[in-house]
Amino acid sequence: MKRILVVDDEPDTSLLLKIVLENNNFKVDSFDDPILALKYFKSNLYDLLILDIRMSQMNGIKLYQEIRKIDDKVKVCFLTAGQSYYAAFTDTFCDLKENRFIQKPIENEELIERINEIICSN
Repeated sequence: MKRILVVDDEPDTSLLLKIVLENNNFKVDSFDDPILALKYFKSNLYDLLILDIRMSQMNGIKLYQEIRKIDDKVKVCFLTAGQSYYAAFTDTFCDLKENRFIQKPIENEELIERINEIICSN
């Protein structure tokens, strides 16, 4: 079973993602506090990170950069409701494929399809 870490500072979104992913046979840990997520993050535990880009205490890009210091192999997918963050995303992570960026809202089926694509990619 693949393991996913979800971090979104909106508790409803974190819970919804957790439920959808668990209903599709993923093991999910979710946090609505990025600092707490970083504190409990362990190397080689997760197959994928799903991080909201826009969070108040620490944005998803900074969280990802901190996590990469602990585990430089973990895959990532960024979520955002704002199109304006896409430019910051592509400037910072020009090496990541476009499928690593998901615009909210997203249909559950499309989310699962994208997650599977990312987990199965090199």
